[in-house]
Amino acid sequence: MKNKLIRISKIISHAGICSRKDAEELIIKGYVKVNNKIFKEFFIRDDQIDSIKVRNKLISKKITRVWIFNKPIGFVSSNKEQFKQKSFFRLIPNHFPRMVSAGRLDINSDGLMVLTNNPNLTSFLESPENQITRKYLVKVFGKVPDNIEEITKKKLIIDGVIYSDVNIKVLTHKTNNNIMEILLKEGKNREIRKILNNYSLKVKKLTRVGFGPFKLNNIEPGRIVEQSKSELKKKFNLLNFKDENSLW
Repeated sequence: MKNKLIRISKIISHAGICSRKDAEELIIKGYVKVNNKIFKEFFIRDDQIDSIKVRNKLISKKITRVWIFNKPIGFVSSNKEQFKQKSFFRLIPNHFPRMVSAGRLDINSDGLMVLTNNPNLTSFLESPENQITRKYLVKVFGKVPDNIEEITKKKLIIDGVIYSDVNIKVLTHKTNNNIMEILLKEGKNREIRKILNNYSLKVKKLTRVGFGPFKLNNIEPGRIVEQSKSELKKKFNLLNFKDENSLW
C-alpha cells in the first residue's frame, strides 16, 4: 500500500550515490533537496516525493529488470575468466545493461540463471534465511540406493560439511542410468555432485530448471528472455520481496 514512510537515505544509497550513513550526512548538511527544496528530515511519505536531488543532481528511478538465461555447458557463471575458461556473459548481447546473476552453476552444469540489474534481488534469492527452493533435473550413473529419498531428507555430513533441506525424487527406476529431481534451499558449492558422489553415483548431466518462482520452461540454451513487469510483480509477491527500486 502507498503512503508509507520511507528513509530518504535509503533511496539515495540504492541509487548508488553513497552509503546510507553518508547520505544522512548529506541530508544534515543541506545537500539534499526534495521537490527542489532543501530537506533535512530523514523520513518522508512516498506520495510526497516528486523529485530528489543530491548536490543539485537529480536522482532517477531505476526500474528492476530480470532476465531468464539458459546457460550452456562449458561456460562459467563468473565475469572472471581463468585458465582459458569462458564466461557465459560472452553470450549476452552488448546492448543489454550491466547485470548480475543469482547463484552459480559450475562449468559442467547447464540451465536456469536468474539475471538482474538489481543486486538486492540476487542477495535476497541467495540468502539461506529466505529458503528459496532451487530445482534441478539430474541424470546419474550407478546403482541408486532404495532408500535415497528418505536418507537424504535428514541432515547429511559429508567431509565435514553439513547439508540439509535436500529433497531427492527418483523419476526413473533403471539399473544404472536414472533421472532425479532434486530440490535444494542452500546451493552450496557443488552440493549435488558431492551428495550423490557420497552414494557412489556419478552425475552425467545436471540442469537447473527452477529458482523460486522463476522457471526455465522451454528457453533454448544460450538464449535470454526478459520477464515482464506483470510477471515480476506476481513473483515478487510470491517471494515477499520488497523492490527498493519502487520505493517512490
